[in-house]
Amino acid sequence: MGRPDNGVRIGGAGGFWGDITLAPLEMLKTTELDYLTMDYLSEVTMSIMHKQLDRDPNAGWATDLEVWLRAGGMELLKEKKVKLVTNAGGANTDACVSRVLKAASAIGWTDCKVATIGGDCIGSKLSALAGTGEPFIHMFDHKLGSLLDHEDTIVSANAYLGAAGIARALEQGADIVITGRVADASLIVGSMAHSCGWAENSRELELNTPLADWAPSSVKNPYDVLAGWTLAGHLIECGAQVSGGNSSDWKEIPHLAELTYPIALIEADGSCIITRAPGEGGRITRRTVAEQMLYEIGDPTSYHTPDVTLDLSNATLVEIEKDQVKVEGARGREPPASLKVSACHRDGWMSSGFLMVPGPEVQAKAEMLDKTMRGRLAHLDDLQIQTEFIGSQSLTPPGLRKDLVPSEVMVRWTISSPRKAHLTHFARSIAPLVLTGPAGVAGYGARPRPREVLRFFPTSIRRVLVEPQVRIEHHQTWRHDLEERMPWLEDKVLARLEMISKFDNHPYWSKLASRMLDRLDESKVVKP
Repeated sequence: MGRPDNGVRIGGAGGFWGDITLAPLEMLKTTELDYLTMDYLSEVTMSIMHKQLDRDPNAGWATDLEVWLRAGGMELLKEKKVKLVTNAGGANTDACVSRVLKAASAIGWTDCKVATIGGDCIGSKLSALAGTGEPFIHMFDHKLGSLLDHEDTIVSANAYLGAAGIARALEQGADIVITGRVADASLIVGSMAHSCGWAENSRELELNTPLADWAPSSVKNPYDVLAGWTLAGHLIECGAQVSGGNSSDWKEIPHLAELTYPIALIEADGSCIITRAPGEGGRITRRTVAEQMLYEIGDPTSYHTPDVTLDLSNATLVEIEKDQVKVEGARGREPPASLKVSACHRDGWMSSGFLMVPGPEVQAKAEMLDKTMRGRLAHLDDLQIQTEFIGSQSLTPPGLRKDLVPSEVMVRWTISSPRKAHLTHFARSIAPLVLTGPAGVAGYGARPRPREVLRFFPTSIRRVLVEPQVRIEHHQTWRHDLEERMPWLEDKVLARLEMISKFDNHPYWSKLASRMLDRLDESKVVKP
């Protein structure tokens, strides 16, 4: 457990798969933490991971995790006794865990316990779930029908799980928790439920029991506490976005090249202080916190999560010191009866290409270029063409545009069609416009390749229909298991194998020893 009497220090060292790879390593080097959380997932990320998994049974997870663990992160987690909680498992938690355990074994941490949280993937169960009457209607536009209308082309469907599985795994002794599609803030809520004794108090409860029921009897307002923990999680789940990244005050944020990531010091009552790791880069201000607080929440009085419905209308943000903002006043209600489902299905093909148009009369030339392209594609059915005139206020809302004359414009076309061959025809039509279109056109490159379109389809499912038991398994290496049962094995056998693999001059014996050690470093499942 953490230190609830003095607040629990939780780091948020990443906001998506593609964020600064070594940011969590730097955070571990420069500050003290109880838990380190990493949010790698978004709707588009899950789609990408499922496509990767279709091609490769060892893919489908956030591989950046292994990079920073092997760069020194694993040693720091062990040395500082920091619990790592991350959704890096994506679409393939088992493959992710296997690589994490290899990284642990490489530094001699052979008793490292890694828990996996599953149960979120419902793609293979849609037909059975539909038999219960679940409609799977589009969450935001009912006119788009049901996910079941696309059953033959579905790539992924993942329900957003809550914090219960994370808290239970930590209570059972996990050093690292790897999840699939868990709600972003639930990474932090699960850590707090463990640290503040909620998980210990609820060992006999099922994982689908409302998290508020896990609270010790001394907690009089569990939904308000969960609301505070969820808000703290929401504030650090996007990494450096709360510490100065992507800020409207970007001119006032120093040293963006050395931006540091946020830390939430969270209390058992739900209040928290948002600060950041030591360093010159970044700022934590009332404004940066307020911007992140309102990010992607919809109705601020009813932000739905799997753990609680969050009401921010009475939340207060007070700068108590430089780079420290105290957050309190969040209120909570019972969570919704349904869980959000992030799904996607195949929906044809798309391609994108561009050309540069210089002045004079640049806008007229750009529009003529577009007209010419459209004329040469007019014979193709079922073709959708979207044109952007970048540099000519294309990203500015119409009401805010000014009467400016650009000196150059990039014309970018995005083409979609159910027929892949149409995209090939488009790709062949770009370069000829340099000599057969308006004067001065340039900037063409290689012909763009068609890409499959994955259409995002958000929907929901009654939480009672999601598997009632989230799968939690602790993993250990075969090597650790053998060492526990035969302590003499390390000195008499394994150490010798290590020497042979590294220093034996005979390639056969060296490779054989390496293979044997690799097999011993593979994981076996130890059920709690």
